[in-house]
Amino acid sequence: MFTKIIKFHIIILFTVLFCSCGLLKESYNEIVYQSINHGDYTPPIEPNYNHLDSWLVHPYQKDKLPFLTENDGSKNADVFFIAPTLFSDKKNENWNSDVYDLEFRNYLINSTIKFQATAWLDSGNLYSPNYRQAHFRVFDDRYWKFGGEKTLELAYSDIKEAFLIYMNKYNKGRPIIIAGHSQGAAHAVMLLKDFFDGKELQNKLIAAYLPGTKITEEDFFDLELMKDPLETGGYLTWNTFKILKNYQKYDLTIPIDWLEGSQVSNPVLWDDSETSDYKSHKGLYFVNEKVYKRSVKIEYTDYAIFLKMPKVNILKTILFSFLKDYHKGDINLFWEDIRLNAIDRVESYFSEL
Repeated sequence: MFTKIIKFHIIILFTVLFCSCGLLKESYNEIVYQSINHGDYTPPIEPNYNHLDSWLVHPYQKDKLPFLTENDGSKNADVFFIAPTLFSDKKNENWNSDVYDLEFRNYLINSTIKFQATAWLDSGNLYSPNYRQAHFRVFDDRYWKFGGEKTLELAYSDIKEAFLIYMNKYNKGRPIIIAGHSQGAAHAVMLLKDFFDGKELQNKLIAAYLPGTKITEEDFFDLELMKDPLETGGYLTWNTFKILKNYQKYDLTIPIDWLEGSQVSNPVLWDDSETSDYKSHKGLYFVNEKVYKRSVKIEYTDYAIFLKMPKVNILKTILFSFLKDYHKGDINLFWEDIRLNAIDRVESYFSEL
């Protein structure tokens, strides 16, 4: 009995840790951060993406972890994945993460890479740059104009440099899936604007998966929201919320009011449906590395998608009952749906050539 209790609490811990933006408040209690004055701040060492140690994931890396062994560069398409905000330690006064911090690097690989990026592993060769991601506090109004905006710009400069080196050295003309979550999705939007939107490289875009950020019809010149499960050349985006009686009671990662005007994709049916049923859900990916099918039902859509508590088994359902903020699971809740859809879109892209 004691062993089961310990295991239960470990699962709760990892349920929080593997999710994006995990150290978040869900009450009125204001988080107090330690922070150095941005004017006195020296950023961490700039990564060098010509070296494989500046990448979280790269097909040419040696000594891959078991869940990345098949990432050998042999596929006909590539995936460029941008990690979300996991740099959120309240006591860390730095504004950007350190690419050469091995502990944080391993944390990223065993969380967002293992439980998010792997959704695209079967559809292409996976590339994910380790970048000087902005600390979570930059999204707080108290910090945005006092260094937050510049911090995010520095983070994107790493992403842009990594993508340029990837295109010059590794792409070899293959079509590309762009994917990211939260801060990673926001950087991906900038990447699409700089390199794809209305540009020649748009012809090489299979799809962009951009959950966890706000995208409106005005954000792109030529790229469009895709509304067919086999469509290519556009993007997909959604934010996930648990149905609650009073959202004002909780300080959620992304305020619902802020999302007004957001476009929404259906990550189960991949069309313009505003709902889905349990039988259509391909599967959520849990921390025990198992996929649970028919667990999620989209109840309604209103600038975001709204779910009741996922149905798994009794213990895991209890775990979900503690979570009020489903931003953390924008990918994990639909992991198998994303995996299969990405494979389908790759096949669709090549069938249209």
